[in-house]
Amino acid sequence: MPDTNPLLQHWTLPLWSAVRAEHLVPAIETIVADNQRIIKNVIATQVEHPNWDDVVIAIDEADARLHETQAVIEFLTVIRSNDPDWLQQSALSSVIAEQFIAAKSTNPALLQTCQRLANSSIAASFSASRKASLAKILREFQMAGTGLPGAQREKLAQLNVEIDLMQKLFMSNLNAASAAWSKHIIDVSLLAGLTPAVQAHLAANAKQAGLPGWRLTLEQNTYQQIMIQAQNRALREECYRAYCTRASDQGPDAEHLDNEPVLMVLLALRHEKARTLGFDNFAQLRLHDRMATDTSQVSGFLRRQIALNAASLAVETEELQAFAREQGIEQVEAWDQDFLAEQFRRQRMDGALDDLREYFALDTTLRSLCRFSEHLLGIKVSEDTQGERFDDNVRLFEVSEHGQPIGYVYIDLFRREAGTDYAWTGVLRNRRINAEGRPALPIASLHSNFTAAAAGHENLLSHHDLRVLLHEFGHCLHHVLTRSPHYNLSGISQLSRDAAEFIGQLFEQWAHSPEFLRWLAIHHKTAERLSETRIATALTALDAQRSRETARLLMSALYDFELHRSHDDGRSIAQVFDDVQREFTHLPIPDYCRFANSFDYLATGYEASVYAYKWSGVMASEAFKRFEREGVFNPQTGRDLRETLLSGDTQSLPAALETFLGQPISHALFAGLPN
Repeated sequence: MPDTNPLLQHWTLPLWSAVRAEHLVPAIETIVADNQRIIKNVIATQVEHPNWDDVVIAIDEADARLHETQAVIEFLTVIRSNDPDWLQQSALSSVIAEQFIAAKSTNPALLQTCQRLANSSIAASFSASRKASLAKILREFQMAGTGLPGAQREKLAQLNVEIDLMQKLFMSNLNAASAAWSKHIIDVSLLAGLTPAVQAHLAANAKQAGLPGWRLTLEQNTYQQIMIQAQNRALREECYRAYCTRASDQGPDAEHLDNEPVLMVLLALRHEKARTLGFDNFAQLRLHDRMATDTSQVSGFLRRQIALNAASLAVETEELQAFAREQGIEQVEAWDQDFLAEQFRRQRMDGALDDLREYFALDTTLRSLCRFSEHLLGIKVSEDTQGERFDDNVRLFEVSEHGQPIGYVYIDLFRREAGTDYAWTGVLRNRRINAEGRPALPIASLHSNFTAAAAGHENLLSHHDLRVLLHEFGHCLHHVLTRSPHYNLSGISQLSRDAAEFIGQLFEQWAHSPEFLRWLAIHHKTAERLSETRIATALTALDAQRSRETARLLMSALYDFELHRSHDDGRSIAQVFDDVQREFTHLPIPDYCRFANSFDYLATGYEASVYAYKWSGVMASEAFKRFEREGVFNPQTGRDLRETLLSGDTQSLPAALETFLGQPISHALFAGLPN
């Protein structure tokens, strides 16, 4: 009889509602057992004349089945975070899967089989994409330490286990410390400056906690709104101190939730892993598949960007200090900067930012982004209201071409209690072609941490929210529009960080285009469109006092990279931060601040990679110049973008970008970048 476990059925889209806790471990155990048999068969049969289908495709199909099942479980675990039985079974299934993956990645017999294929006469005639896929397989075996002597291989495996545990502990401490702080407010005057929508959200927070009045928490969106809008300076300072001391010796439950010792161990483990694999440090290890090949290139790039931003930062700092004195603030503190910058934009720019949210209703904006993508890229993006979703608040979209589906996107926009407190794009399936020539269609999932409007209020987007939505929407399109037939080259999950962030950064560029905003912005009540003059003034206002945002990103990127590049130079975590901060004289940070303790990029897969945001951002700015020349809605330029930068799997990003631009990338931007 066929197995009725929904996780073991063939599916085009996951059978979300049918999955129960008792299905998890049996499904993973069955898939792991099947995969072990497949690997054993590949090793036994592919000896004399190994071939592509029986080695690469066989292993890819096995890998895909396991990873797709894990993804379904992980997505549902966020939704079912209050179900102890589910959480237990999810954790057990994860351990089983990860143990198998670790064993497979260090299987010397499987490595030898892949090497025989790579060295065979038939491999010489492989297409460029097949050669790239096979080279990546061999590189991953190398990075897993498969070629190391037994003792070192065992040491590396143990290091990987300990690194994973430390990363989970770091995030557990951070989440617990964030949840441990709240502020209950009865006097509404303390909330002066906050929009009615924000106040309604804070009132809902209080009601949920069984309290009257309003309740502030340290969820990212709430914190940001307080820092930007709250007129009460003491309230801003209190929230700032709570936020920047999370999971530290200065924060709540410091004895148990301090992340400094966790981070010290984590950095040491990563450094030891790098040395075991033959690299000088962990930052150098992270560059093994990146555009930059040496840590000096990344450090040099960041410092060039710091220098380019320095003059405008100095001018804007002086400008802000003068404005602060007009407001009766003699000394601008860290908790004043965002508030004063927003007040400066509003007061000096003739109200250009007043009620700007009213023109970006979430539903209307999302529908418009679908139409824009259709026009630019020659696809159809249609909402499927009948298909199963993993939660009632999630929306499902089908991406099609010539009447045939080519991929799917789930969109999950609002903050969940157990979810991440940032926006991200997840992957449920990579595109691939099996041995019979049948495709598995890619599936992406867009997640954000937007705060849902309280009852009676429309969900409206700030310009920052619009940038976030464009960024993640770009990631989703990048994932589903790939034409790669190879599982390990297909989609954003298989790209290095610097390449993966490129399309997201590119799509953000449209948020700064007057023509695009003129088309997109429509008042959610009156259907009035913004005038060209209003848009021009608003963009000028939005651009004012932005050098500080750039400086914060560069400081974070440099600190992250230096922590991993210079681990063995004798400096402490705090000393590295102090040295980095000296390069940003106009970004004063109080002594009590413990930046690293709550810097989640250090434990969420971006370690030694935060620089990729600026690196890819510079490339995205270069790419967008062609749209500015030829038209931001130009469908031919959009088709060229799709052909050169969205669908390929073999060209490096610099090479593909040069093809798209029709000229070399400026060496002034990326000095020392290899061709």
